[in-house]
Amino acid sequence: MARKLVCICNLVEEKEIVELLKKGADSTEDIQNLIKAGTTCGRCLPEIDQLVEEHKKTKPKDLQKKLDFGS
Repeated sequence: MARKLVCICNLVEEKEIVELLKKGADSTEDIQNLIKAGTTCGRCLPEIDQLVEEHKKTKPKDLQKKLDFGS
């Protein structure tokens, strides 16, 4: 599988975003705070939004808990 950069400015790959979603991130803002994707030019925000929405549709309901990302 080819590596796919979603956020070119911060060199964030799609697989990194998907892994965070699997671990409990549930919004674009979570992704931005955790790995800075979408925080520079913003051109990747629609793609990040799409990944978040796709994940919300497919994850089991019992796993819908929010991670404690700390303060």
